[in-house]
Amino acid sequence: MTLESGTVLTGLGVGLEAVVAEVLRIRPHQDLPAAAKHLGDVKKEVLALKTAISNVAGGLDELVLGAEETSAEILEALKMMLEDEELFEAASLQIEAGWNAATAIDLAVDEFGELFAGDEAFEERLVDLKDLAKRVAADIFGISVGLEIPTQGSFVIVGDDFSPADTAQFTKAVVGVVTIKGGPTSHTAIICRSRSIPAVVSCAGAKDLLDGQMVLIDPVGDRVVVDGDDSQATTAISFVPKSLDPIVPVRANIGSLEDAIAAAASSAAGVGLFRTELLYLSEKYQPTREKQTQSYTNILRAAPEGPIVVRTIDAGSDKPVPFLDMPQEENPALGIRGFRLIQNHRDFIVDQLASLESARKESGREVWVMAPMISTAQEAIEFADLARSHGQYKVGIMVETPSIAMAIKDLKGQLDFISVGTNDLSQYLFAADRMNAGLGALLNPWQPALIRMLEKIARESAEVGISSGVCGESASDPAFAIVLAGLGFQSLSASRSQVGAVRNALSAVSLDQAKGVARLALAQTSAESAKAAVLEELASL
Repeated sequence: MTLESGTVLTGLGVGLEAVVAEVLRIRPHQDLPAAAKHLGDVKKEVLALKTAISNVAGGLDELVLGAEETSAEILEALKMMLEDEELFEAASLQIEAGWNAATAIDLAVDEFGELFAGDEAFEERLVDLKDLAKRVAADIFGISVGLEIPTQGSFVIVGDDFSPADTAQFTKAVVGVVTIKGGPTSHTAIICRSRSIPAVVSCAGAKDLLDGQMVLIDPVGDRVVVDGDDSQATTAISFVPKSLDPIVPVRANIGSLEDAIAAAASSAAGVGLFRTELLYLSEKYQPTREKQTQSYTNILRAAPEGPIVVRTIDAGSDKPVPFLDMPQEENPALGIRGFRLIQNHRDFIVDQLASLESARKESGREVWVMAPMISTAQEAIEFADLARSHGQYKVGIMVETPSIAMAIKDLKGQLDFISVGTNDLSQYLFAADRMNAGLGALLNPWQPALIRMLEKIARESAEVGISSGVCGESASDPAFAIVLAGLGFQSLSASRSQVGAVRNALSAVSLDQAKGVARLALAQTSAESAKAAVLEELASL
C-alpha cells in the first residue's frame, strides 16, 4: 500500500520539536535458526555460550564509549544482566538438558528476564533482555545484527521498535524516529526524549512508509504527515514560570542510592516513589535487618529535601526476589505480588518496615510508607495497622487497581495518603498488558476513561481527608501534570530527568487555570481530542 501525500499517521509523540526528513526503513535482522538440541558435547556448548556472551559484552562496552549519559547507563545495566552468574547457570542447566547454546540462552532469559516485568521502572526491560539473548545467539551462528545507518544526511528511521543496543548506534544522521510498536515508556521513547530526537511511537500505520518518502514528525500533535512541512507542525508550548513555587509539590522517583544522589541535584521537593525492590533483586538470601537499615539510611540521607515516600517491596513471580522462592504463575500481573506477599512472607515485610524505621531514626528524615497492589479496603487497613505498629510513619497505599479506586471512601480515617500508579491502573482498567508493544495506544494517559477515574480518586480522597498524589509515568508529562493538579491531586512525582520541566509547567499556571484545563480534559471523548483541547487551552494561557 502506497501512502498518498498528506496522509496522517497517528501514534504517541515524544518530544516538543518537529522535524521533516527522508524515511529510512530498518529491516528486521536475519532470522535465527529454530530451537534445537545439541549433539551431546555439553562442554563445547558451554564454551560457545561463554565466548558469545563475552563477545556481546565487549560490543556493549564499545557502544558505551560513544553513547550519551542515559544510553550509557542503560547499556551498562544490560551488560551486568548479560554477565549475571545466575543467568549463565540457568543457561548451562538448559544445555545439560540437551539444548544447544543459542536455544539455552533464550530459554534462560524467558525464565530470568521476568525479573523485569510488571513494574513501571522495568516494563520494557524484558524486551531488552530478550534482545541480548538474540545477540548472543546471533554471535554463536555468525549472524550480524548491527544497524546500517548512514553517518551523513538527515533521516527519520522507521522500525517495529528499537532496543538499547540499537539506539546506541543512532548516528547524527538520525533526526527523527517512528516505531510501529512500543509505548510511552518504551526504551525508544526514553532515549529519544533524553537525546531530544523527535519521535512518534505506537504508530501502526508506519508499516506502509517507504524508503525515500519525506515525512513530518509532529510529536506534539502525535502524528506523522506524509510529505508534510514545518508549517503544519503543532506548536509546542513553552512554559514560563510565573511564580517561585509550583501549584503542587513536585517530587522525584528513585530506586537506588545513585538515583537519590541525582534527584538531590534536581529541584525535587522530596521523593514521591522509592522503589525498594531494586535493593533485593540480586540477593540470594534474605538480608539482615542491619544490612537493610544501612542501605536505607544511606539512601534517605542522600535524597532531596522533603518527604520520602517509600513503597514496600513490589515483587511477584514476574519479578521474583530469589530468597522469597515464589512459584511461577501463568499470569503474574494478576497473581501473588505486592502486598499479597504477606500471605506467605509476613516476616520479611515486618523486617522491611522495622529496618525502615531504624533508618528513619538514624537519618532524621520524614518517611512515608505505602503498600503496592492493594485491591480491597481490608487489605489497606491491614497494612496501615502493620506499618503503624512498627514505625512512626505517615501510612498510605498505591492505587493501581480499579477495585481500590472504587473503595476510597471506605478508607476514611484509616490512611494518611494515597499515590496513584497510572501505569498499572491503565493496564488493569483497559485490560491491556503493558508488556505488549502492540497495545501502546490503550496505555496513553490521555484516555478519557483514565482521566475520569483519576478525577474520582482525587475528589473522593479529598472528601475523606486523605492526601492524594500521582507517581506514575504520566506525571512526567508537563501538560498532563497540569491536568493532574487541576483534578485535585496534591503532589506529583516524576522521573528525575523530568522534575525541572514539570516544575516549570506547574509554576506557569494558577490552580484555578489548572482546574479549568482539567474540566476541559474531562469533557472529551477520545485521547486525541483530550490532549489537543488541553494543549490549545494551555497555549492560549
